[in-house]
Amino acid sequence: MEDRMDLVRTEHPTFRDMAETLGLGMPFQMHASADGTFKRFTYIGSSCEALTGVAPAAALMNPDLLYNCILEEHRPCYLDAERAALAERRPFRMEVLIHGPEGQLRWARIVSAPRFLGDGSTLWDGLVTDITESRRLEQALERQRRRMELAVEATGLGLWEWDLRTGDVVWSEHNREIFGVAPGASVTLDTYLRHIHPDDLELTRRTFLHARDKAVGPNFSLEHRIVTDAGEVKWLMMSGRMIRDARGPALVVGTTLDVTERRTAEERSLLMMGELAHRSKNGMQIMAAMVRQAAQGADTVQAMEAVLSARIRAMAASQDLLTASGGQAVGLGDLFDQVLTMFDLGRFQIDLALRQVTMSGETAIGVALLLHELGTNAVKHGALSRAGGMVLISVQPAPDGCAAFRWREQGGPEVAPSGRRGFGSRLLEAALRDRGGRVESSFEPTGFSAVIEIKIPDLR
Repeated sequence: MEDRMDLVRTEHPTFRDMAETLGLGMPFQMHASADGTFKRFTYIGSSCEALTGVAPAAALMNPDLLYNCILEEHRPCYLDAERAALAERRPFRMEVLIHGPEGQLRWARIVSAPRFLGDGSTLWDGLVTDITESRRLEQALERQRRRMELAVEATGLGLWEWDLRTGDVVWSEHNREIFGVAPGASVTLDTYLRHIHPDDLELTRRTFLHARDKAVGPNFSLEHRIVTDAGEVKWLMMSGRMIRDARGPALVVGTTLDVTERRTAEERSLLMMGELAHRSKNGMQIMAAMVRQAAQGADTVQAMEAVLSARIRAMAASQDLLTASGGQAVGLGDLFDQVLTMFDLGRFQIDLALRQVTMSGETAIGVALLLHELGTNAVKHGALSRAGGMVLISVQPAPDGCAAFRWREQGGPEVAPSGRRGFGSRLLEAALRDRGGRVESSFEPTGFSAVIEIKIPDLR
């Protein structure tokens, strides 16, 4: 019975004893005068020397020995934390670099709480813990995370995560760059939402809700547009994974890839395919007009073949120009050179100003055929049928958005108008009129004349 009573009377170990025994750190107690000018340690744990190289007895005699172990740059922060704790009557906690027993730098966590005594002085109870290894581990993990992030970003991917419970959003620096957000700027869910293109906002919302609510298949992806603060429109591929725990959806992590270039190429390809179909249709109409006209004007199959072959060559010449230009606008001067060479360019006087005029591909095909037809008629019946004949091609006034030139023959036989509706008229209907073109012909005493007006492309 007596033994049991002795056990009851035995005092419980103090926090100091537990800290020392369990290796929690170096416990200490410091007394500070009411005005804070005088401080002294009343207790220092035995682990003090292993942590700082200062013996406990020496620190009890001179508290500056321990204070000076704190790296000089960290001392003001320590004093500020102590003053704030006094003013707000609360504990403080901070991490500082200290000099170890052999002068090496170590990280220490200082936790201390004030007790206010009746005479106005303060008794500080605290614990100093060596956290060097944990800080090294944190830094190593951070370096590893950053290396992984850089490796991922080298593929063009931005990283992001969204905590569904707290609402916290984290973006990698490359993800900020994709969205046009300044480095280091805080990001929230609203940052993401306000950048989404208005037309894609509902699609984005439905995709996230479906991923959140479905029980299986955590991965999801979508492509949508964003508008940066600078007004730039981008296409992004967002890929994510919904992470769940026992309580349900908890975290969303994912990547962002800028696919603007690919989407632009796809849209350009679709436009080109549509344009190709449109040009093919017009080409078939032109070919039909050529065959019909050749059949009506030829007396033999051989004559029809010769006419068709020449016109097809002119059409092919204009197509060569389109191919060389990569589908862009075609120069009228280049078209003159390509088509009229077969009629001897030396017999043509072409206004240099016309070489600055460009036209669309479809218009170029029509103009090429028209020039070939005019040249053929000039050789057979007009100015080019005689040795001294010439063709003058000059600039003519034209309304906005158009260019015009005049084909005027001189030095040839006298010509008279024909009541027969020729290929030029049919060609106009098939190729030029739909593109805003116009041809006005006249038979003057000096030779045949025609004014050709064409639409010019808007360079914007």
